[in-house]
Amino acid sequence: MLTFLFILTVFSIINCFQFAAGILAYQIGLSFWRWFGISLFIPIISIGVLIYLWDNEKVKTRQW
Repeated sequence: MLTFLFILTVFSIINCFQFAAGILAYQIGLSFWRWFGISLFIPIISIGVLIYLWDNEKVKTRQW
């Protein structure tokens, strides 16, 4: 029973990165499921790329 709870906890923590990447991609206007899948293989890098894209999008839409 303890092993099952440990495995469930680990998978929950790992999936936080996938959901964060998917939600951030959706806010930018990209596919949620595509970035969710990419984040399965490279979670930290994909979130970094999405934050970079999100920041560039904010700079482009800023009015001077």
